[in-house]
Amino acid sequence: MSDQPADGLGRLRLAVRLRIYGTALVFIVLAIVLLILPDLFRGHPLVPDSVATYCCFGIGLTALCVYASVTWLRRKFPINWIASCSIAACLALGTVFVLPEQPAGHVLLLSLEILIMMALLLLVGSLLLPNCPPVAYLFLTWFIYVMFSTVLMVVVVVHLQDRPLIYEVALHFVVWQIGFPVIEFQAQVISGYWDNFPPLLDIPLCATMLLLDFLACYAILDSADDIGFELSYVSRSSNQKFLARVIKSQM
Repeated sequence: MSDQPADGLGRLRLAVRLRIYGTALVFIVLAIVLLILPDLFRGHPLVPDSVATYCCFGIGLTALCVYASVTWLRRKFPINWIASCSIAACLALGTVFVLPEQPAGHVLLLSLEILIMMALLLLVGSLLLPNCPPVAYLFLTWFIYVMFSTVLMVVVVVHLQDRPLIYEVALHFVVWQIGFPVIEFQAQVISGYWDNFPPLLDIPLCATMLLLDFLACYAILDSADDIGFELSYVSRSSNQKFLARVIKSQM
């Protein structure tokens, strides 16, 4: 009989995880469809659009802050679902409008990378060592991941000759090293490991936050080639000397 409460909590955690991750997956799939749409209308240039970007992100982020801060709004059905879907749409459209037109294959491959990594990090965050505080488990797994991914990054990079490509590949590793504790912490909160019950009433909000993780990772990784080129340009000694002369001339 003493095992029944723990078993019931375990079933509740599993049910909440499945609902949140399922809802987030629906949001993400719809966002991927929106990212592909501009490529299907090449004759009508839709992106990038700075005005639409500011409007979508401004409305979406403001609404998200208000929605997350008002408890009764988060718990009021169906207002919570309507608000979450509207916020998710604004954030997804903002990401679409800020990025240039992209081939469908590129969108799908990059989205697949992000989905796989998010799934792995959420899986790690849903586990917990016996008698181990969540924060200690978080830092332990983060440390292990950083060490492993750094070694793997070095192994991959030493076989590359193109300097911009080296920076681009390294950026992918660094993004996931930074995102690891963020996504794992979210998984721990969803699982109720931080002295909280699994957020059964906050499923729309949690799903929206996971969508925000996806969109942020997508926007950064999509720009990895540009960032790699800029870092490669700046890292060359001749360019550094030129930039130093330019800076001195402006002072």
